[in-house]
Amino acid sequence: MKLLNHLYQNYDELERFCTLHDLEREKSVLIQLFGSDQSNETLYRIRSEICSLMPHASLIATTSGGNIDHGMIVDSHVTLSFSIFERTDVRAVGYKSQNLKTLIDDLAENYVKDDTKLLIVFANMFRLDSALFMDMLARRFPNCNVAGGNSGNDFPFMHCEVFSTDVDDCDVVVAALSSIALEVRTEHLLNIQTIGQEMEVTKASGNVVYEINHQSPLALYAHYLGDDVAENILKFWNEFGLIFKIGDIDVARAVVSFDKESGSITFAGGISEGTSVKFGYANIEHIEKLNHQILSRQFNHKKEAIYVYSCGARRQILGKYYKDELSILDQIAPTTGFMTYGEFFHDAHTCRNALLNMTTTIAVLSENPLNDLLTINPINREKNQQEIAIKALTTLVTKTSEDLDRNINYLEQFKNAIKEASIFSITDDKGIIQDVNKNFEIISGYSREELIGSPHNIIRSPDTPKEVFAQMWQMIQCGMIWKGLLKNRRKNGEHYYVVTQITPIYNYDGSFKEYVSIRIDVTELEEYKLALKYDLDTTSKNFEEHRHYAAQYEEAINSTTAIIKTDTENLITSVNEKFCLLSGFETKELIGRNCEAFRHEKHRQEGICKQIHAQLLQKKTVHKKMTNIAKNGDEYVTENFFYPVSDLPGNVIETIQIMHDVTEIVNLNKEIIDTQREIVTTMGMIGETRSLETGLHVKRVAEYSYLLAKLIGLSEEDATLLKEASPMHDIGKVGIPDHILNKPGRITPEEFDLIKTHAEIGYELLKHSQREILKASAVVAYTHHERWDGKGYPRGLIAEEIPIYGRITAVADVFDALGHDRIYKAAWPLEKILELFREERGKQFDPTMIDLFFEHLDQFLAIRDRMQDREV
Repeated sequence: MKLLNHLYQNYDELERFCTLHDLEREKSVLIQLFGSDQSNETLYRIRSEICSLMPHASLIATTSGGNIDHGMIVDSHVTLSFSIFERTDVRAVGYKSQNLKTLIDDLAENYVKDDTKLLIVFANMFRLDSALFMDMLARRFPNCNVAGGNSGNDFPFMHCEVFSTDVDDCDVVVAALSSIALEVRTEHLLNIQTIGQEMEVTKASGNVVYEINHQSPLALYAHYLGDDVAENILKFWNEFGLIFKIGDIDVARAVVSFDKESGSITFAGGISEGTSVKFGYANIEHIEKLNHQILSRQFNHKKEAIYVYSCGARRQILGKYYKDELSILDQIAPTTGFMTYGEFFHDAHTCRNALLNMTTTIAVLSENPLNDLLTINPINREKNQQEIAIKALTTLVTKTSEDLDRNINYLEQFKNAIKEASIFSITDDKGIIQDVNKNFEIISGYSREELIGSPHNIIRSPDTPKEVFAQMWQMIQCGMIWKGLLKNRRKNGEHYYVVTQITPIYNYDGSFKEYVSIRIDVTELEEYKLALKYDLDTTSKNFEEHRHYAAQYEEAINSTTAIIKTDTENLITSVNEKFCLLSGFETKELIGRNCEAFRHEKHRQEGICKQIHAQLLQKKTVHKKMTNIAKNGDEYVTENFFYPVSDLPGNVIETIQIMHDVTEIVNLNKEIIDTQREIVTTMGMIGETRSLETGLHVKRVAEYSYLLAKLIGLSEEDATLLKEASPMHDIGKVGIPDHILNKPGRITPEEFDLIKTHAEIGYELLKHSQREILKASAVVAYTHHERWDGKGYPRGLIAEEIPIYGRITAVADVFDALGHDRIYKAAWPLEKILELFREERGKQFDPTMIDLFFEHLDQFLAIRDRMQDREV
């Protein structure tokens, strides 16, 4: 690609420029028109001239607060930027008076493709919620770069103009660049230092902030920056903006206007309630240094073009240094762009878009990789004494602020740790509760609402002597810390014990601020002390009795439960007699062996033993049913409970495995399930036999259903369950009279209505069962005649309202029924069946099912050929 800029003088000069560069012959050209301090009539006239010279080019245009042309700033002119592409499709569009959803839908349908690399967006901030638009673009096109900005002018903050080739006075214009070859990278430069403490926006709506730290923003500006700044805030609108983060992106907001009566401030972009903000200050040397470092690190080779969309406030902040910033960018590639009222930025790491202020955003483009190595030369300027003094003062404030932030961060963590680990409250000098943490609510039984504003004696126990509280108040009112054990009373009247420390807190000037109380719950310990005293009195006479009971408990456990102990390497260290009887091994054959050796091969292949071992080392108790191999080779199944045993420091030193033999139960359950499967298949065949159809129909439907279930992504367990349940799909036919069910000729509408009741009859027969197979059979019987378009029966379900088992069986049933003779019809040829399936895709059948059916048709035909009726 190639970037050419033209400073418009008149039509003749424009025509010569186009002829010189042979632009009318180029097939893919994007023209960006930037108008600084120009009338709308002039801008639209120039557009007409451009369109007459290059009718096939795509054009987007905006008013600006200054044009950017090859590292220079151009005011009071029109700059035409021509991006000439070799392998990139360019399409531009303008939108006016459309809602954002309609606008996004149109972009998705007609402009944004799979290979769209960049959307350039110019918006009229007075007509479009550009922040919301950016968010909607990111949600619809998360991987597409976005650049551009709100149209600008020379800061009267009045109506701006954006337009496209064929739409005037737009809300927004968009150019989409689509190409496999095009490489695009978006970056932003802010580098504004934050100063002072972190604050919270406590009340805001859109761009208007009403409260910060529960104070009016104007009062906060006056407090931290002085009355001169607060009273002339619009003069300093770009000097002391607010800085916050959206994800990993530093975002600045400059002051646009204020309301003196309410103290609210309107910013050039939204700030949500709850956002943490800090004051920002533009340290010029800091910005220059970081600009050079960032760009040198990011760009090692030349690029073909850079689109620069930069905030007009940044130009005013940096002054003469702003040109240096543009000059650095122009070393990377030819630049073009304009001064905005807010920049659009896409963060490729988080796939989010943001509306920024006070930044320089860039979109770096190349169609062809350039091998020219790049060394970005810093711009050095000699600074005067005042600049050096301001830099020194800024550094002092910054370092002090950083130290303060670290201390505040530490204190906040410390305070949160105390609140998390203890029972915490704050009271005033009268003992009235001002704040409590969640632990205080839990132990006292009172809610926060009940506690705040109440005297602290709300939890006082009458058992605690009054002298204790008299001493406490005497000490804390003298500035001393009081410590002691208190017995308190919960809301429900129960008592609890807390070790309490009450500390008086004072303001910087020495005046009293509050009392902070920190408590530790020792109720259990106090109650244990009482119980222990009683137990010690009876220990000697009860010891022998307890030991006698323990011996009986141990005998009972050993006679009914198999027990193994293993070390941290999974080696057996001890077994009881029950395990020896169960496994067939003697104790000496077991000690020192890895218990994994006695597990079924399937557990070793699945890595189950290693997984259990890892969980035990993490001090987790594990419950697992496992198949084991006895000495004689027989299999037996046990319900295993694995318990990790730790030493006093908390290190796992061994594992106790408690095993219950459930082999008989497992075998009986398997026998029951096998019987269910046989009953389901047999009943399904009986249902088909009543309608004079072969029992192989239900078996083929079962096989087709299993195959389709696996293709659609169901698990092996679910696919097998459907295979076992689907033979019952027409069991309801047992309730249909034979003379209708086996009628050879055309049936009447009344007879067909009666036949349709077989779906509900089948469901009613099966729905009360708690067995998984019969529950699944009920679903299949009830729903396999529903249609994707909602015209099926018995309930007229639509699309995915139909359970997936019903959708799968519907395809399998129709495919087999049409391909075989029935009393009322002859078998259809395969091509006719396939034609029906194509026609009914998305009508009778789930379209995804039909697509999978055709993709794997050979597998379905193999089942059909293997299970022909003649094999009965």
